[in-house]
Amino acid sequence: MPGIYIHIPFCNSVCIYCDFTKMVGNEEKKNKYIQKLLKEIDFYYNLNYNKMLGCETVYIGGGTPNSLSLEQLELIFKKIEPILTNSKENTIELNPELITKDLILLLKKYHFNRLSIGVETFNDERLKILHRHHDTKTVFDKIKLIKELGINNINIDLIFGLPNQTLDDIKYDLDCFKKLNINHLSYYNLILEDKTILNKYINSHKLSLLDDDLLADMYDYINNCLKELGFIHYEISNYTKKGYESIHNLKYWSEEEYYGIGLSASGFLDNVRYKNNDKLDLYLSDFIKEKEIITLEEAKKEFVIFGLRKIKGISISEYKKRYNSDLLKDFKFDKYLKNGIIIKDDDFLKIKEDKLFISNLIIGDLL
Repeated sequence: MPGIYIHIPFCNSVCIYCDFTKMVGNEEKKNKYIQKLLKEIDFYYNLNYNKMLGCETVYIGGGTPNSLSLEQLELIFKKIEPILTNSKENTIELNPELITKDLILLLKKYHFNRLSIGVETFNDERLKILHRHHDTKTVFDKIKLIKELGINNINIDLIFGLPNQTLDDIKYDLDCFKKLNINHLSYYNLILEDKTILNKYINSHKLSLLDDDLLADMYDYINNCLKELGFIHYEISNYTKKGYESIHNLKYWSEEEYYGIGLSASGFLDNVRYKNNDKLDLYLSDFIKEKEIITLEEAKKEFVIFGLRKIKGISISEYKKRYNSDLLKDFKFDKYLKNGIIIKDDDFLKIKEDKLFISNLIIGDLL
């Protein structure tokens, strides 16, 4: 069953590391965007209502979805209420400082059962450098409120590799995470993107990035610490207690279908990958920018790219079933199997856990 991703591009300010499609929008701009978003949802309803109604997951991301007012959010929720009522997992991304009791009650009303909160770090001084507008106390207070109101499927995002970050900082962040007593963590390695404030700071030597050896030590520490806390490492950057895996994100990593709705959103339906316009004026005129029919060879490559992100790896039998072909013959796994970087575990091929940090190099070489 497909999933649905809905993009809300608005933020109250722009974080220095972020290159997602986002903007600081006024109310008029937000209202125009929402009206177009609702028309795009209607387009897919009209295309195949039963398929939309059968979607298994809904994920609203950004940007900062809770930079919209409750009234603006409810316009979107009402439009997709038939899906929210029947779907298995409904997630929305939230910034901690904008979480209120009324917001959580609204989310419960519309069957949101999973919240993903952008924390990034528990170092308050570093949060200011990143242009974040919350502090550690706010995170603890808001997660306590969320639990009291009856939502217990909570993820937070953290980042390692921030400028001037130390291994002790990582240990502190994980100590704070442990105290939150939640069931999912997305822990991302900072990636320097071209069109970001951070890139300007690095180029002007205002800030500097960490060296690869320290990054690898941080990643190893994170993996080992979370394993001791009883978390399952199920994707390169994602950790969960049993039963709390992100069903929606697993669709991306398993090459399943999903609708992409909103500015710059991508979707994958009926073997066609499409991308929406990433300029607001163009999106308001015509949402879809481009479509690409995925060839058999491209589908095979994507199966490997996304599958090797998962800790359990890629299924040899599933590959055979999908493409009527031999995974081990189609790709050059031999040298990685011989040197133990890739392991064959029954039906699965997976990257050895201590080599996950260089997975992009391995996957690039395989392709």
